[in-house]
Amino acid sequence: MKDFENFEKTILLSVDDDEFNQELASAIFDDYKSITVLQANNGKEAISLLDKEVVDLILLDLIMPEMDGFETLDYLKSNAEYRDIPVIVVTSKEEEKRKTYQMGADDFISKPYSPEELKLRVYNHLRIKKFSELLSDIKEENASSSSKLCHLKEAIRIAIGSQKKLLEKLGDIVHENTHKDTHVSKRLGEYSKVMARLNGLNSKEIDNLYYSMSIYDIGLLRISEENRTNMDSKEFKSYPLLGLDVIEDLEETTLIKMSKEVISTHQENWDGTGYPNKLQGENIPLYGRIASIINYYDELTSSRIYSSESISSIEALDIIKREKGVKFDPNLVTLFVDNFEQFRAVKDKWN
Repeated sequence: MKDFENFEKTILLSVDDDEFNQELASAIFDDYKSITVLQANNGKEAISLLDKEVVDLILLDLIMPEMDGFETLDYLKSNAEYRDIPVIVVTSKEEEKRKTYQMGADDFISKPYSPEELKLRVYNHLRIKKFSELLSDIKEENASSSSKLCHLKEAIRIAIGSQKKLLEKLGDIVHENTHKDTHVSKRLGEYSKVMARLNGLNSKEIDNLYYSMSIYDIGLLRISEENRTNMDSKEFKSYPLLGLDVIEDLEETTLIKMSKEVISTHQENWDGTGYPNKLQGENIPLYGRIASIINYYDELTSSRIYSSESISSIEALDIIKREKGVKFDPNLVTLFVDNFEQFRAVKDKWN
């Protein structure tokens, strides 16, 4: 688990009145110079320490004197200053797991600790915490800065290595800058599932396409806000290649390979008039053709920063029909028209 060294100085807080468990938790991380384990015997001591130290993760026992784990967890999750600190609750009882999960616990582990299990759980939560910090940085950084590019790369690497659902959170940031509604990543993903199934794609392809649609326009984050509103500008039309640059050097899993195709080709047109490479017909990968038609339908029926006016699903359907063999693959348009109610149902649910 050498990857712990990739984190900056990390402070873990073990809250437990059992001296043996406290020493065991500390011993498990002895080999990692970047990790410090603080100890508290009960909730009151833990809160006192939190007032003095910036803690990255809390390991919380439930049965303690003075202030038990339930009271402590309730205090942490109701306090804006502490609620984002990941909490791993120490219990093996299903009833306690259910109760503390509802209270906001992030994970669970049983005693006595398995060293490898504890390290793995801590590592995963530190990665997710790092991901959240990266998202905050990405929101604030200048579009063209090298740090923003590095942070985007790292965020995607963490998401793919931990939980692919984190890609939706990254996609939400992109869409905050390009859309005026919520649930965009979810809606686009659901559109892609419908079209993928209609095309007979297998379950892995469907899953990969779903998450590719979270980051298909990630290049827009690397374009200045003023140019993000002008779809005809040269800078705007560079966003597919800027997005491709974000994931270019990541390990090429099937998800990354598909995402590259979706990012780089979803603005290509069937007749060769699209961008960035003016690909034509079946030279455009199928995944890119699918992304193109569902992106266009969503663009027509929802407000975006570069297109504030939206139209009804029926009006959008008429426009897409006219683009058969022009902007879109004729076969995909036929599938879209014949199964239109499925796409409209997704829009109505997630709009």
